[in-house]
Amino acid sequence: MRVTARRQRGFTLIELLVVMVIIASLAGMATLSLGNTDTRHWTGEVQRLGNLLQLVADRALIDKAHYGVVFEENSYQVVRYDTSTMKWQPIDFSATPNAANARRFSVHELPVNMRLEILSQTELPGANSKDTTFGGSRKESKVGKKGKDDEVLPQFAALSSGEVLPVEIALFLLKSGDIGRGAIISYSTLHGMELEWDADDY
Repeated sequence: MRVTARRQRGFTLIELLVVMVIIASLAGMATLSLGNTDTRHWTGEVQRLGNLLQLVADRALIDKAHYGVVFEENSYQVVRYDTSTMKWQPIDFSATPNAANARRFSVHELPVNMRLEILSQTELPGANSKDTTFGGSRKESKVGKKGKDDEVLPQFAALSSGEVLPVEIALFLLKSGDIGRGAIISYSTLHGMELEWDADDY
């Protein structure tokens, strides 16, 4: 009886190299993904704000009412023009906390490493230049913390006619206190919402 010896086969050098390349690629992708967490959050915030401006403009047309957005350096909030008091007021969702736009239209605080800056805006009719300073309030009250006699003035307003008062806003990602990346969101009646990403670091 003849017994044939089996050849024991190991891994070739090429197979080992391929496995090493795959492991190195996966490790690199994981490191890149972890390092870009702030950038991904910032990208999400930029898209959220852009979508909100579009939603506010749509709501104004559908509801036949005037809506606006009040911006602070670290937050923003949707307001509505109250025809009975003839003032811009925050929308009260206390009776309907689960309403479709309750979360979107309430005060939204930005993460500590992000900052808003208004590049240009159109003043509301009848408003003095000092009334439309950053913060949108006649008495410089904070969003969501206005006093009884304060009138909130939005920097972005969408009218019931379908027209908007144009605005241009920058949303910055801060790195070690300095500006790391930026995106510019602009909205006008003619062009709608436009978003410009700054690919390079500042």
